[in-house]
Amino acid sequence: MNVLICPVDERVNVLMLSPCRRLSSIAFSDMNPFPGRLLRNRRAVQLERVLGELRELEEQQRQFASENAAENARRKDKDLDAAVSEDDDEL
Repeated sequence: MNVLICPVDERVNVLMLSPCRRLSSIAFSDMNPFPGRLLRNRRAVQLERVLGELRELEEQQRQFASENAAENARRKDKDLDAAVSEDDDEL
């Protein structure tokens, strides 16, 4: 690899990178700390984890909604009973 150093700017100018394809291969395959297969596997594991948590949250939401509906029905019955009792007292 030929490198010319410009003394005026003190910048390094790369005149020729011999095998660009080889350098690209080294940079993106050999030296890559995040190979594609590893990333796909980690994404799949994370997706399964998130979907599992979502299923749990949806189940908790359904349970809460059913418990809340039952509680509202009981509360409404108590309110109606109290209203009937007050009407009976007035007669």
